[in-house]
Amino acid sequence: MVGMNLEEAITLLRSASRVHLEVEVLPLNQANGRILARDYKAPISNPPFDRSPLDGYAFKAADSEGASIDTPITLKVVGEVCAGDYFPEEVGDKEAVRIMTGAPIPKGCDCVLRQEDTDEGEKEVKLYKALKPYANYCYQGEDIQAGTTLLQEGEKLSPVTLGILASMGIEQVEVRRKLKMGLLCTGDELTPLGQPLKPGKIYNANEVMLEAKATALGIEVHVFRMSEDTAEQVAHVLEKHWNEVDLMVTTGGVSVGKKDIMHEVIKLLEAKRLFWRIAMQPGTPVLAALYRDKLLVGLSGNPFAALANFELLIRPLLAHLSGDKSIQPLYTEGQMASVFLKHSPKRRFIRASFENGKVTLNHNNHASGSLYTMSLCNALIDIPAGTKGLEVGDKVQVVLI
Repeated sequence: MVGMNLEEAITLLRSASRVHLEVEVLPLNQANGRILARDYKAPISNPPFDRSPLDGYAFKAADSEGASIDTPITLKVVGEVCAGDYFPEEVGDKEAVRIMTGAPIPKGCDCVLRQEDTDEGEKEVKLYKALKPYANYCYQGEDIQAGTTLLQEGEKLSPVTLGILASMGIEQVEVRRKLKMGLLCTGDELTPLGQPLKPGKIYNANEVMLEAKATALGIEVHVFRMSEDTAEQVAHVLEKHWNEVDLMVTTGGVSVGKKDIMHEVIKLLEAKRLFWRIAMQPGTPVLAALYRDKLLVGLSGNPFAALANFELLIRPLLAHLSGDKSIQPLYTEGQMASVFLKHSPKRRFIRASFENGKVTLNHNNHASGSLYTMSLCNALIDIPAGTKGLEVGDKVQVVLI
């Protein structure tokens, strides 16, 4: 049995999901990385007044006509205005106001001459340069006009977009609550961290790795554990916590061995099986089911296979369910700088390093149970089924991770 195409599996999972993320209202300083629940329009213009972009003198441009270093023009300084202040009077002919960066341009002035082009006088100022009207003049609304759509529903908030909202005086935003993913790692061989390792046992790397991966994508992860590795116990834990999460991800127990219990778990829950096995290596034995309108996806228990399943299958699913398009897997094209001589009867993903368009294999271990070599890599090479091997210079599709 070959299994379902990866892209078909992603499409099926997306279409089968029934997740609704309610609206939360958060202050701006807690909203970074969250997804907007509605559009936001500018309540005011920015800047909210005509302002100076530099330190200098504001006056009527006509009063500077003919000014130069050799023939300076002298104006009377009638005041000073700094950022956060304003000049209450209208400036007359042959008058100037000392002005600082960001300060409102006084009424009656239509330009600002930088202080370096003057003698920086306090009562009178000599102008060494002529200006045209509205030189060095920032208009009200030059950046944003009131009523402009600032951000749209579904956009991911960033420090810059939060700054834009803050510049509008907006204190809080409506966002979608975080997607909640349950994580349960099965297997008699797994030992929790902090406990002594007995013969035949291994530490539970998948739990830490996948929780960290999902959390880094902005997902709220709920980790569950069981007291014994039986189908009945797994089904009990899933049933107990089902309403706490939006989807459930498990690792292990999805192949065809005596202890591969997830098939029995699906039966005990009376869940609807969507598919079993994906045509990819590593991570072929993926099991997916729908239970009470939520997805249960069982990944391989082998560490690298679980990581590949997460990056290639779970990650696009999380992007869809959370509404965060930015966490989609990033595919690009690279050129092989190493050789890979193995035949790939089915679609294969191998670990690699991608830099400046070049793809390098800096190790020889591609086993699905090997995790250490993954720390040396930042990409997966997507090798089509039937590929005889890869030579230096070959063009390949790469998934950045």
